[in-house]
Amino acid sequence: MSDDYRRQPDFKFDSVQLEPFKKYIIPIAIVLAIIIIGYSSFYTVKANQEAAILRFGRYTKTVGPGLHGKLPFGIDRVYIGEVKRIYNEEFGYRTLRSGRESAIDYDFRGAKDVSLMLTGDRNCSVVNWVVRYKIKDLKAFLFNVRNVKDTIRDVSEAVMRTTIGDRSIDEVLTVGRRDIEELAREKMENRLDLYGCGIDIQVVNLKGVDPPSQVKDAFDAVNKAVQMRDQIINEAEGKKNKIIPAARGKREQVIMEAEGYKVKRINEATGDTKAFLAVLMEYEKEKDVTRRRLYLETMAKVLPECEEIYIIDKDQKGLLPFLNLGESKLPQ
Repeated sequence: MSDDYRRQPDFKFDSVQLEPFKKYIIPIAIVLAIIIIGYSSFYTVKANQEAAILRFGRYTKTVGPGLHGKLPFGIDRVYIGEVKRIYNEEFGYRTLRSGRESAIDYDFRGAKDVSLMLTGDRNCSVVNWVVRYKIKDLKAFLFNVRNVKDTIRDVSEAVMRTTIGDRSIDEVLTVGRRDIEELAREKMENRLDLYGCGIDIQVVNLKGVDPPSQVKDAFDAVNKAVQMRDQIINEAEGKKNKIIPAARGKREQVIMEAEGYKVKRINEATGDTKAFLAVLMEYEKEKDVTRRRLYLETMAKVLPECEEIYIIDKDQKGLLPFLNLGESKLPQ
């Protein structure tokens, strides 16, 4: 230690003169008291929150968003909850990181104890699901149940095991998932309302339903066989639905053509009959004139088609050629 440091005089508090500062002590204390009282007498509730107020440990009211006042020094205690936020409870898995590249852990300790379940036909399935809920009654949420989160998890697991246990493995793995989600949501909602938890179950989603890893390969093989069978059936049904309507259409077309031909032939026969009857009626009136007219009309149609015409008299033994005056016999 240097000699200069040893020669420095010791500081003595008794030598400090406090008289000039005494007149400021009371005003400063008053200002500090006002600041402390003001700070502890007001609080802010955000837009997605509500606040429950306890006065001397007894619930008084619930207030909405905004700036509010309360009694200081712990007389009024404020408990704020986010009533518009969607809370998630994950079962059988947990999300380590969400976003574009999500990270999900299925192998943490205790995961299989939750997700492994027995179906109604005595098969095992691994079920992972998530429950999304909101706070609908802040007072009930804060004061009716000691630990709402644990209650939700216990109720959800019990309901899901019961629901899965009432269905076959095929329903759980394939067609029955939507019904399981809706039924589980209703049962959870009713049970938690009975307990007075003050929450509203928004949705229950089955994130994954798979057979246990020990038999997964066998299940996959069966599913592939079932899918192949369904594909073949669907292809056969498609061909049937294509060929049968075409055959029915062809049949209807042939029937309609036959009906049209029948009507046509009937109409033609009816017309010919009426024409013949009309001619017959005229023939009955003047048989000789009608006979001659028919003969002349027929000859007028036939003679122009003949190349050479011969007139044969019944009493003549030879044939007399009919002179065709319209044809030139001069040599070319």
